[in-house]
Amino acid sequence: MFKQHNIITAVELGTSKICVLIGEYFGEELTIIGRGEVDCADAISKGEIIAMDSVQEKLIDAIDQADEQSHHELNNSVMIAVAVTGCDMDTFISEGVAFIQNENGTVGEEEIYEAVRNAKFKQLPVDRRMVNSFDAYYKLDGVRQVPYPLNLQASTLQAYSHVIHGNSNRLDNFSAVLAYSGLESEPEMIFTPIADMLGVLSEDELAGGTLLIDFGAGTTEYAVVCNNGVLASGVLGIGFEHVASDLSVGLNLPVAFCRKMLSDGTLERMFRENQQFMECRTNSGSMRKIPLDSFNRIIDARIRELFELIRNRLGKQSFWRNLASGCVLTGGGAEFFRTQEIFRQVCDLPSRIGRPFNVVGDEDLSRPRYSTIYGTLRYAHKLCMQNDSRRRDSFGDGIRDRISGLGDAFARTFKSLRRNMKI
Repeated sequence: MFKQHNIITAVELGTSKICVLIGEYFGEELTIIGRGEVDCADAISKGEIIAMDSVQEKLIDAIDQADEQSHHELNNSVMIAVAVTGCDMDTFISEGVAFIQNENGTVGEEEIYEAVRNAKFKQLPVDRRMVNSFDAYYKLDGVRQVPYPLNLQASTLQAYSHVIHGNSNRLDNFSAVLAYSGLESEPEMIFTPIADMLGVLSEDELAGGTLLIDFGAGTTEYAVVCNNGVLASGVLGIGFEHVASDLSVGLNLPVAFCRKMLSDGTLERMFRENQQFMECRTNSGSMRKIPLDSFNRIIDARIRELFELIRNRLGKQSFWRNLASGCVLTGGGAEFFRTQEIFRQVCDLPSRIGRPFNVVGDEDLSRPRYSTIYGTLRYAHKLCMQNDSRRRDSFGDGIRDRISGLGDAFARTFKSLRRNMKI
């Protein structure tokens, strides 16, 4: 009997690592069946490809690892998704209007589709491309703000969508390197912090209002979600790698030594033991005792600057009052023992460390540094489930045509993904 393969693949091209996940899904169940990972080694900077040949070579290595572990299921993938960042990413809130014409005066699915579609009508410059579009919130009659308006009474419906767009040429580099590496299907792209949301946030955090910060190696991404709607997102060209660089320059130490010390727990252990000095070999080769307070001041200054930049950006947009559930810190930089405390000092918000949840098939993925790749795979999973449901629905050709006509606008509606997700 023919076995149907529900295979999906996710790719992350990060500053510190290139990672490939292969998953198999049956309904809501998602299992990791293959993973490949290689160090990036300066082929990607601040989320953007700077050495195409090197990235291609490393991506092929990661693909081969994942494909072998999955028993060569990669070619059966029905969807490939890739997380993107950098690329001169920008966002705006777009408004769309629909008039309620039902006899009972309530908002129906067709009015929601129409308002969402109209909200995406804003023309982007020729060098820009929309990456994702997600619900932000809705208004009834221009006054009442609601998370989802189905079956509510109104004369008009306004849909507000959070639209993410980037530089077309830079985004094309992501598609090109996947194609050169053998992944020829056009990938579904998702902005990194939205992938993180799908991988680490609980339903209560999505509803109550949460700031998510992905403290990566080369970049830091952030997003604000409230009532299951995305209100803001962005990327800063500062990451945990800059902490290592600052230590290297400020203390005349090899940058490789600084990276290792930050990641392997050496610095944390010495702080816990109240040691005063660390003996290090400098760039000139001489040994030197450096006060631990010198490390602490440099680290504190860089991480504090990062969180202050995010706080100032969101403060100007008055998003702080929507963060009843506080902040979730994820990414490799969130694993550093000082990160959470510095965030609390700067932003005065409760926080937790975000880790991928409900991982089946690969326990090693339950670390903050894998939030993006896991969330990207879940994104592909939910899109596939939407497509499967759409093929099975019984609304008839007319409704089906209108839904499919929404394309990127509705297929990537964040709240629609979350309504079908179990945590």
